Amino acid sequence: METPETTVDPHGTMRPQDHGSPRARRRKAACPLTLWRTRDPARISPAEVLRLAKLLAAIEILHERRWKAARTGDAAAAAAVAMDHLHGRASRTRLTDVILGNLVVLAFGGDATAGVIIAHALETFGRLDPTDPALTQLARRWGAAPAFHAATHASGSSRPRVD
Repeated sequence: METPETTVDPHGTMRPQDHGSPRARRRKAACPLTLWRTRDPARISPAEVLRLAKLLAAIEILHERRWKAARTGDAAAAAAVAMDHLHGRASRTRLTDVILGNLVVLAFGGDATAGVIIAHALETFGRLDPTDPALTQLARRWGAAPAFHAATHASGSSRPRVD
């Protein structure tokens, strides 16, 4: 299995991949960074969120001074990083997965804004790629998810412990 990189260049783009092959499907399913765009939030387990949080703890985003605060649970910093990244973006990148993956962790910690931003991103990417109706369906689920996350995963902390 390929290991995710630990440094992401904000200007990097995702290379086209063969998502139809069994290997690509396993890699896609195995990578927690894609949970925001591949899974219904009601079907994401706390163990998956913890795995994602551990992965994000090891990732640095070059030239993004707010990232450390964002990945350690500062909801305002996470929202700002995400909105700045999404502004004017016409396609997903690996960096998009990292930034929105961080919002998954915050959403599961009860941050309502995180789910709304994920829904906005999915809705936008769904409009840009009308051949993928799953994005719009997921957008609706994430838009309704903040109350779900706050009610089912409230632990008093907006971030799972990763030590």
